[in-house]
Amino acid sequence: MSSKLVKNSLQQTAIPLTNKEHDQKRRKKSPINTSRVKLSKEMVQEHVQSILRLDNLVQRFSSATAQKSFNRHSANLRQQQKQKQNLKKNASGISNSRSSTSSFVKRPHEKTYDKEKEKRKREESYLEDLARVLKKANKSKKKRKSP
Repeated sequence: MSSKLVKNSLQQTAIPLTNKEHDQKRRKKSPINTSRVKLSKEMVQEHVQSILRLDNLVQRFSSATAQKSFNRHSANLRQQQKQKQNLKKNASGISNSRSSTSSFVKRPHEKTYDKEKEKRKREESYLEDLARVLKKANKSKKKRKSP
């Protein structure tokens, strides 16, 4: 059965509500309870105070290196956000042209693949595997000699 037929059949079978039934379905608005508003304001104040206490404790007990790391990461995030905003603002500068005014020319080159880093990773994984195999062989030699 198509959706149009279903809609038509529902519209035909639907009985419109009378004014009394319609009025009963509406909810009467209750007057604003000022005590609730005060309680909610107090709760918000308490929540803010608890957040401030937690922040003070974190600052007091966190190490200087952790704080420096956090500052460094937040600075990097801010810088990336600024770059994204600038790219959005200067969207007209991004084009398929080869001119020097292109925004791609102004941006610094970002490395996507580093041969040296990949070579070091492969060498490290090889040496780790070799050390694991030698350790296993050494254990099996000790087991053979002990009985």
